[in-house]
Amino acid sequence: MHTELLKDEAYYWYYAKQLKWGYFDHPPFVALLASTSAFLGGEIGLRLGSVFLSIGAYLLVFFSLEKETQQRHSTNFWLVLLSLPLVNLYGFLTLPDSGTLFFTALFIFSYKHFLKQKKWSTLWLAVAMAGLMYSKYTGILIILAALLSNLSLLKNRNAWIAVGLSLLFFSGHLWWLYENAFITLRFHFSERPNHAYSFGDFTGLFLLNAIALFGLFAYDIYRAVFRLKSADTFKRGLVFMTLGVLLFFFWSSFEKKSQLQWILPACYPALVLFFEQLDENKAVLKRLRVIALTSLLLLGALRVFMSVAQWSPWHLETHNIRAWANEIEGQVTTETVLFKDAYQKAALYEFYTKKPALSFNSLNYRPNAYDFDERWTLLNQQRLTILSSSSKKNTSDLPDLNPKDGLTLNEIVNYTHFSARHFKRFNDLLELKLIEGIRAYAAILDEHKNAVALIPLKIDTNGLLLPLNKQDPRIGQALAIRIGVAYKNQPIQLISLSSFKP
Repeated sequence: MHTELLKDEAYYWYYAKQLKWGYFDHPPFVALLASTSAFLGGEIGLRLGSVFLSIGAYLLVFFSLEKETQQRHSTNFWLVLLSLPLVNLYGFLTLPDSGTLFFTALFIFSYKHFLKQKKWSTLWLAVAMAGLMYSKYTGILIILAALLSNLSLLKNRNAWIAVGLSLLFFSGHLWWLYENAFITLRFHFSERPNHAYSFGDFTGLFLLNAIALFGLFAYDIYRAVFRLKSADTFKRGLVFMTLGVLLFFFWSSFEKKSQLQWILPACYPALVLFFEQLDENKAVLKRLRVIALTSLLLLGALRVFMSVAQWSPWHLETHNIRAWANEIEGQVTTETVLFKDAYQKAALYEFYTKKPALSFNSLNYRPNAYDFDERWTLLNQQRLTILSSSSKKNTSDLPDLNPKDGLTLNEIVNYTHFSARHFKRFNDLLELKLIEGIRAYAAILDEHKNAVALIPLKIDTNGLLLPLNKQDPRIGQALAIRIGVAYKNQPIQLISLSSFKP
């Protein structure tokens, strides 16, 4: 049995088609991971690298335990580890968090040996720190937590060498960020669309995620983390790593929605703490084994449901993707399909049909890696199909081709693409010359970076945009705006890679 792709996995497969030092949404490690076994093709070709990476992470966590603990709890360790919900699922999925989990495990293992001044530990610590940052920027939380738990590292020569080496290893992405106006950092810290605070969607969801992180073992593992009173430097570091990640995202939950995978780095340090304190009480060990076997049974059923749609009582994200892509392919008459405001769907379609697809980003949508795709210039003046949904419902699900669900297929005879770029102020727009048939628009954004109004921009007789003081006054008063352009009857295309204050 095989499991079809998650939408995000397809997007990272798309990354791997054009390997770079960075991408709009993420650092590049996930693209490298997705490309390692691509020669095999299909889902296995995308995921095999993640399987080997996960096995490596499991071993690193196991060998981060004290030797006595390894001997006493070897069987219990593997039972509990493999029955943790997210560890089980991320054991085969290819996502940025796959790298985060592996390099968190490597960091824990290397840090323990570093404290014991073991040979090569400085190098491996540097590799782990660079790997954490190459996977997801939130990897910095693990690094900072270790430092805060042991400030004597500031006086440690080898610690500074490790930091220096990690920055050297990370320099490729740092240079990419510099060349691209730090677009990835700007997106994650200030450009993500959001909405007003809601306890259920924000903090309440975080609390549920914090329980789901450890599943049926949540009580036992959190109890082990909070009851630790050892003065051991390594264990204190593990406590700081666990709580540092959880507290940071608890704090951020008052500003944005919480996502389950964000707190994954807390998993491995907490697991090590749990086993280092696990005693030989037979009743406790029996209860843990019952919980582990129950969890494995539930996870096994979930894995079957993910793979076999007809056996599943629910519709899951991995169901019928290939059939969906093939159905669209059968209805389009052009070689290339543009998915309006649906970058993940574009990647899924291309993965399963092997036909070119790109994401057309409208002024109401956010930029993504497709804005940097090298194929856009080859599509000018070609006949293309734009696939979009005319209704708001089910926008997070794959579209159904049934017309009653609002899906539309429109052909454009002579498509015209406009390159995305950075605008720092309204005056930058005055360099744009709008030839006949091209119109420009400003989307007014609220404090949560959502478009609330669409305003046509005024031009002079030569096709040049008029200055800000001659435009609609709402533009000058806006907190931030994005810019879009359209040619003749084509949809409005987003061309500003980030919002800006006029």
